Amino acid sequence: MKICLYQELENYLKKSGIGTAVEHQRYALNLNEVEWTTDTSASFDLIHINTIGPKSLYLAKKMKAKGKKVIMHAHTTVEDFKNSFWFSNTLAYPLSKYLKYFYNHADLVICTAEYTRHVLIERGVTSELKVISNGIDLERFKNIEQKRELSREKYSLEGIVPFSLGHVFARKGVPTFVNVAKKFPNTFIWFGTIYQKMGSMGMKKLVQNSPNNVIFPGYVENTTAYSSGDIFFFPTTCEHQPFAVLEAIAAKKPMLLRDIPAFEGWLVHNKNCLKARDEDGFTQQLNELIDNKQLRNKLARNAYRLADTHSLKKVGSTLKEAYHYVLTH
Repeated sequence: MKICLYQELENYLKKSGIGTAVEHQRYALNLNEVEWTTDTSASFDLIHINTIGPKSLYLAKKMKAKGKKVIMHAHTTVEDFKNSFWFSNTLAYPLSKYLKYFYNHADLVICTAEYTRHVLIERGVTSELKVISNGIDLERFKNIEQKRELSREKYSLEGIVPFSLGHVFARKGVPTFVNVAKKFPNTFIWFGTIYQKMGSMGMKKLVQNSPNNVIFPGYVENTTAYSSGDIFFFPTTCEHQPFAVLEAIAAKKPMLLRDIPAFEGWLVHNKNCLKARDEDGFTQQLNELIDNKQLRNKLARNAYRLADTHSLKKVGSTLKEAYHYVLTH
C-alpha cells in the first residue's frame, strides 16, 4: 500500500495547522511502515488530500476518473474560517457551497474531532466521515523544562505567566486574552504570527494598543512557547482539534479554555482543564489557577492522561486502517 499525501501551497502553509498536520501524517505513517509520496505523478494506491484549493479539487476529480480512491482531511470549515481574515465573513456563504461540493468528492473525509463531523453533516456533506486525531509528537515535549530558564530570560518573564499560542486572529480569542490581562499584574504572552494586512481584522491595532503586561513576540518554535509559560489560556471562539491544546497536554501545562463544542467530552471542566464563557468567567478561573498550585498540578496531570491516545504511533495505525478500509470497499 502506497499513499500520496497532497498539500497544495505547501511552502506557504508550513507554519500553519495544516502544515503541522501533514508533517504529523508523514511521521505517523513512517512509524507504521506505510509507504508514502508527495509526487502526484508517481505510482500510488490512493491520494490523501489536505487542502481545499482548486488544484486539490482538480486532483480529486482526476484521480477518481482514473479509478483511484480519494481521502480528504477536513482541516477547513466555514465555522473556523469566519473571523480570521478581512472579508472572511463575507466569503463564508460561497465557501460553504464550495466545501460541500469539494468534500462530497471524497470516498472518505477525515475529521479531527467529533464536532467537525457534526458540522459537515449539518452542512450537507454526504461522503463517509471518520474521526482521527491530529496527533502529537510526545517526544518533542519531554524535556521542555530544560529550555525554561533561557526562554523566560529572553522575554523577561517572572512569576506565573498565562500564555497562548496561535495566529493572532479575532477568532482565536485575542481580544478576550488582552481584556482579561488588563485585570492582572502578571505578564501575559501570546506566541503567534501577526498578519500586517489581510489577516489583521483589527488585530494589528489591538496588539499595538495592548497593555504593558501583554507581550506579542510573533511566531516562535512551539517548545519555546510551552517552556516559557505556566498556564495555557486559550479563549478561542471556534476550533476543531487545535494543535495548541494537544501540545499543552503534552507539555503538562494546566489549561483554561473557552467552553465551546469542540472541547466537549474529552476536556472536562475541573478535571483536566478549567472552562469559561466570558471575560468575567475567565478572570475568576484564572485567579483561582494562579493562586492554587495544587489545582494547576491536578489539571495538568489529568490532561496528560489523554496524551497516549493522541500519540503519532496510534494516529498512524488508525490512518493505516482507514486507508485499508477505503481500498477494500
